[in-house]
Amino acid sequence: MSSSRPTPNKKAIGIDYAMLVGDVQDLRAFSLACEVLSLTAVGKIMGESKATISRRISRLEAALGVVLLRRSSRGIAVTGDGAAYRARVAEVLDLLSDANAAATHEGRATPAGELRVSVPPGYANALAPIFAGFCTAFKEVVLVVDVSSRFVDLEAEHFDIALRATSKLADSSLVALRVSEPQSDGVFVASPAYLKETGAPRRPRNLDAHRIVSHGDNSAPAVLPLSNRKSDESLELRLPVSVVGSDLGFLKEMVLSGAGIAILPRINVQRELDEGRLVHVLPDWVWHRMNLFLIYRGKPFVSRKVRAFLDYMRSELSRNGALQKVKRGVVE
Repeated sequence: MSSSRPTPNKKAIGIDYAMLVGDVQDLRAFSLACEVLSLTAVGKIMGESKATISRRISRLEAALGVVLLRRSSRGIAVTGDGAAYRARVAEVLDLLSDANAAATHEGRATPAGELRVSVPPGYANALAPIFAGFCTAFKEVVLVVDVSSRFVDLEAEHFDIALRATSKLADSSLVALRVSEPQSDGVFVASPAYLKETGAPRRPRNLDAHRIVSHGDNSAPAVLPLSNRKSDESLELRLPVSVVGSDLGFLKEMVLSGAGIAILPRINVQRELDEGRLVHVLPDWVWHRMNLFLIYRGKPFVSRKVRAFLDYMRSELSRNGALQKVKRGVVE
């Protein structure tokens, strides 16, 4: 089976690459095809036939000299070149949309379009009320939320914003807003039923007599660097674990069910603490390594929908804790 790589337009060689694509609708058809993986579905969205959509994408491939989509009787698949091109094309379409909206509405365009946000498990429920408020305030933005414990690639996977829970950001060209005290610290929590059975620990070192519910992926002892909020005292505990999981939401449910004591982000358990469903154990001691970052691509162009989301999140989250701008993992 031979490879069918399109031949680039010879006349385009040596000419401005922006001139290779003559119809922006070809770009839109390709971008939509990458999302829905169906030419028929793209045709319905754009109000065109499947054959017309197919010709648009073939024309784009011929102009670029690159196979963007693999087509078969089972459907279509995005090639590696196609995924890389789509990430850039999405930015171009966003920029064009913003420019057209600004010109049409004399610079007062309302943020609109699809906004893709990645959220770590365990934070989704806590952030849902804020997201709901954003959707109410910006009705023309379609919020697409992906809940995943993995660190998504914003560029390659076409995410606009990622919320990441981590102790430290890797060196990156991305820009981040870090949610600091008091919502991002790690606090010890347990259910009233569990504490009625075992009694509450009075000091951190009493924890070794309790069942520990820990975030992780193996049964190794949990290593917890702690600090006292009322003094300069700090210590590091190494505790055997009873339950381990990678999903913070699952761990919270385990603690609510009486499985033991866990240290979880305050933002993840504040509602349960307020309702009395969880008890704050050892309230003077916290684990400051649990930071929540809002990450986005800090390029010269940031779309209206991204700016609107960042501004809204900044306003809402700053009510409970300061936000600091971070670039390449260093607080500015």
